[in-house]
Amino acid sequence: SVINAAVVEYAALVAARLNTASLEYRKAGGGMSDNLQKVLENLGLALNDCHSIEALVDSFEGSYCKSKMFELFGVLEVVAHANIGTVFYRLNKVRDALASFESAKEVLEKRSEGFENIFESPDESEVGMNGTGINGHDEMHPHDDNRFPPRTYLLLVLRLNLSRVSLRVNNPDGAEELCKLIAQEASSSSLQRKCFRNLPPRNFGFHRSNSFSITSSALATASAAYQHDIDRRSKWLCSVAEHYLAGLVREARGEPNDYKSAVNHYNRLLSLARVKLDHRHPHICALLERRGAVLFEQQKLQCSMLSYLACLKILEHQQATGSNVFNKADLARVLYGIARVLHDKEDYLDALHTYQRALACQRDLAAGSSRPTLDVITTLCNISRVHHLMGDIDAALVANQEVLQLATILVCGKMDHPFLINRLKIEGNILVEAGRVEDAMRTFIEAARRCCDNGRDRMIN
Repeated sequence: SVINAAVVEYAALVAARLNTASLEYRKAGGGMSDNLQKVLENLGLALNDCHSIEALVDSFEGSYCKSKMFELFGVLEVVAHANIGTVFYRLNKVRDALASFESAKEVLEKRSEGFENIFESPDESEVGMNGTGINGHDEMHPHDDNRFPPRTYLLLVLRLNLSRVSLRVNNPDGAEELCKLIAQEASSSSLQRKCFRNLPPRNFGFHRSNSFSITSSALATASAAYQHDIDRRSKWLCSVAEHYLAGLVREARGEPNDYKSAVNHYNRLLSLARVKLDHRHPHICALLERRGAVLFEQQKLQCSMLSYLACLKILEHQQATGSNVFNKADLARVLYGIARVLHDKEDYLDALHTYQRALACQRDLAAGSSRPTLDVITTLCNISRVHHLMGDIDAALVANQEVLQLATILVCGKMDHPFLINRLKIEGNILVEAGRVEDAMRTFIEAARRCCDNGRDRMIN
């Protein structure tokens, strides 16, 4: 019928928009990018199409066919919401990402019964004696293209994303609870047995032609491969929840025992990843970076350095091969981590060189902004400190003056800001050590002038 044809066209249009968005997302590479706006536009159009189709589906006469179409577009709507949340997360719009993931979860829960029954065959009341449905279609021979993500897989992905966002909004307890839910489903084996193996045909109202046996066979093979891929991805995502996210939760809590537990989690996932993935895979790079950060907090500096250097080697290899998975922000972050380790190891010359490499990347990233970034200011503070420790007073003062200039812009000219006063006190102390007492006095007077009524206490602290 005309309605069926329109629904098929809508389904193809939504799928095309989602696939286009996926390609644009891969093309955008890692980090924040203007290209991600194109991804959002395509996903927004796909979501609008999913909403528009509901009125058309309501005009279906058969309740079975109507239900299946409604649930089909429910799957597509969940995928669109989840992908929008992922893009928002990449754009550092964490609250918007959280709202998108919650919307996807709401759709999934609202239509949970239909999602569970989406694989079942039609009732006898809606199928004629000859296997013909009430709309005159052959319901006993469903289309072979079953490549739609099962509800349990969608729920797994959403819980993982919600857990990661919960950590970003400083809610480690919420993240841990979601990880426990994932572990419970994985331990019950429902994830593997119920949803990813031996799936029955899914009846979405599309019908195959038995005259195209070669095409049908190819679709059956593709569907089996898709189910195997979903199974493989699900096992990996369960391991990510069990170890990577659990490690991030322990890191967020920040107690000594938590750091020890986090390292154990990262080591276990690294062991698994090195078997399943290439040794230069981005996932391994991310795990090495997190492990290096935790080992630094434990002051296991040599082990931290080895982990960071292995991470840097993978990152530089990815960039040398033309991959856009990592960008300059990732390089700056890893270089800064290495510099901190060298700084604490009192290897000041190498620390200074590495800080300067990180600073160059951070300046490039901030070049398009009218405001300085906190990363640039933090790195300059450390550079000033290293120059001071090396006895290069003039270089330390130059770096500190730039810190004061950039920080003044960042705090919108609020001259009595505690950070600015503290940096003035540091500059005064450096000048005292250099024997420039008059300059030091002027600096201390300026710091005192900027203090408020409780300035005496703030100058002493």
